[in-house]
Amino acid sequence: QQPKQQQQQPDGRRPPIKLELEGRGGEALPTNAVTEIKCDAYLAAVGRKPNTANLNLGSAGIDMDGYGGIIVNARLQTSAKDGNVFAAGDVLGRPFLASTGSAQGIAAVAAMFGTPDQDPVAVSTCDPDDQFCIDGDISRAGEGFDPTFLASNPFAFPTAIWSSPEAAYYGLSLQQAKDMGIDAGEAIALYVECLRGRVFSPNGILKLVFEKPAGRVLGVHICGDDACELIHYGMEVVKAKRTINDINSCVFSAVTFHEMYKIAAQAALDEKGARKRRAAAGAAVAARNRREKSGA
Repeated sequence: QQPKQQQQQPDGRRPPIKLELEGRGGEALPTNAVTEIKCDAYLAAVGRKPNTANLNLGSAGIDMDGYGGIIVNARLQTSAKDGNVFAAGDVLGRPFLASTGSAQGIAAVAAMFGTPDQDPVAVSTCDPDDQFCIDGDISRAGEGFDPTFLASNPFAFPTAIWSSPEAAYYGLSLQQAKDMGIDAGEAIALYVECLRGRVFSPNGILKLVFEKPAGRVLGVHICGDDACELIHYGMEVVKAKRTINDINSCVFSAVTFHEMYKIAAQAALDEKGARKRRAAAGAAVAARNRREKSGA
């Protein structure tokens, strides 16, 4: 529902915003669930749409989807009657990222000026029996390219959110792995468990999703400072088919957030011990926060 702003108070103070909550689709909330939230600021992220409404694309025979995104084929070619109009970037819709838009632009140019009967995609080095193989590089065009692939395939690109704290992920979540019939597990490292996090930024988490029993890393998920930077090492770990043991055998510099990769790998190998270490680390941070609030 829309937030409700109460009347300004007599002393001039700005009143809190009241949010009335309801279940998904307007359904009733569970018994004893919170039904109202009061806050000072309210931000609603409702998504974006391609800015194509005023381009009169229909007169050129260019088809669009229900959100205004231009529909293209595997060569980023639109449905224009003469086949001479290509599209790339945000006008295609999700994921609305500069990096993928640039990659699509390169792919479109390759398709425009390449030989029509020649697939510009480089020869694949993927094992066709590997279900995690990513064919059809997003920086190229050809039969392996599908615009919807960029929105739905978790291996197509890293996703980063520059919020506070930052959040980023690449690859599969635990649920996605299980939905694919994979026996998967997850291992966690808290920011406070590494030296840099303990000193500078204790609030955050890094998670590795891995295949059992081989230990191959299938996904990396991070929430905390520098998550949008850290995810690129995680992407390389997944794409290079590294395992939990591979990460555990590496030596990471102590005063870096990258140390959390090894801490998470160790957690995968010793779940019971990892839970105890996380509990102790969390208790230490909570105690420190209490001291800071009390001015001790």
